Amino acid sequence: MPDGFDENTIEMVGNDYPFFRHVTGVRDGLNLRYTPVGPGQAFTAVLENQPFQANEFSLANYTLMRDRGVEWMTAIPVFLNRAFRHGSIYVRRDSDLSHPSDLRGKTIAAREYTQTAGVWWRGTMIDEYGLHWTDVNWIASPKQRFAPPEEAAVKTVEGDLEQMVIDGKIDAYLAPSTADEKKPEEDRKLRPLLPDTEGAERDYFSRTGIYPLNHAVVIHESCLAKYPSAPKVLFEAYCASKKRFYAEGGNTNPWGDASREDFISFGLTVKNREIVGTLLRYLFEQKFISRVPDIDPLFADGAAGFVDG
Repeated sequence: MPDGFDENTIEMVGNDYPFFRHVTGVRDGLNLRYTPVGPGQAFTAVLENQPFQANEFSLANYTLMRDRGVEWMTAIPVFLNRAFRHGSIYVRRDSDLSHPSDLRGKTIAAREYTQTAGVWWRGTMIDEYGLHWTDVNWIASPKQRFAPPEEAAVKTVEGDLEQMVIDGKIDAYLAPSTADEKKPEEDRKLRPLLPDTEGAERDYFSRTGIYPLNHAVVIHESCLAKYPSAPKVLFEAYCASKKRFYAEGGNTNPWGDASREDFISFGLTVKNREIVGTLLRYLFEQKFISRVPDIDPLFADGAAGFVDG
């Protein structure tokens, strides 16, 4: 077990999701301690192989690392971050661009080219709108988690990419969110490309049933060696916390509709396998991985039998 962790305690690090407020506690003799952090902060220890036990992590980046021979961690099918990506491309409010086809030949900025949000957006653009990622010009920040594929011809630039779009130096910005959208409506300089993003999301979901998943939970091999039961114990703790969240009136409907449906189901269900499989296909088509891997080996032994009840 890495230095600094208490005996029989598993530190679980991830975003401050309301449905994980009840993860902390004792389960099957293990003291589980959930520590909420800011977006992306749980990734650092995983990317740099620093001491950690169980962290939220990008499923796309995890797959890239496994494809490159990293074997010191394994995932459990707790898919704790989901989002549609139809609205993840931003343009100036006064831009004439209003459809993915308008982006051909244009320049798109993405701070992290390999982030899961970008993988989903590029894949969705091909499947839904016929826009291939080689149809546009890409720029990104100099520091990248992984080298972008040569076929993308990504150029790196210094500076604030979002501001460059606002200043008219770049046509569009690909990101899960922007600083601009946190401003009052009247002060915003950017807008989503699609005029009716929610309508596009609802149509896509009604036809495919896919609510794109971005992150999973990864467990370090040292934690697995110390606590072989950890994958199932942690999975059940996450599920129990989510169940309590719903019992208290919580709602995970992506559009805020009143709903009792579980939109963020965990486990390797038929639908979740389809969604994970779609992400893996996108990673392969976008030249990030050498082959499309089988799904089960990406997850802990026995995970196929884990049930989100």
